[in-house]
Amino acid sequence: MLSNAPVHGLDLLARMAAAAADRAAARLCGAIRLADCQSLDLAEDLDAADLAIESWAVRADEGRAVIAVFATTPQADGGRRIAASGRFTFAALT
Repeated sequence: MLSNAPVHGLDLLARMAAAAADRAAARLCGAIRLADCQSLDLAEDLDAADLAIESWAVRADEGRAVIAVFATTPQADGGRRIAASGRFTFAALT
């Protein structure tokens, strides 16, 4: 549960949900609502420094969009690692 997540975990969740909503709104063209969050994983040693968030449409049709979101942070030896990931479903409002 999020009660054990770092203090900034809720901020990260909000940023990830916002990125997913932006991607879904672009795919569904109109008003949307969050229908489901299938998964959400936050790293235990989450470092919010230099956090990058990416969102990708996994599946989309005229009424629903499934969006995957990844948050990455730099690694000490170079490259980036996944700090958090989630999968959200949005529905178009009719």
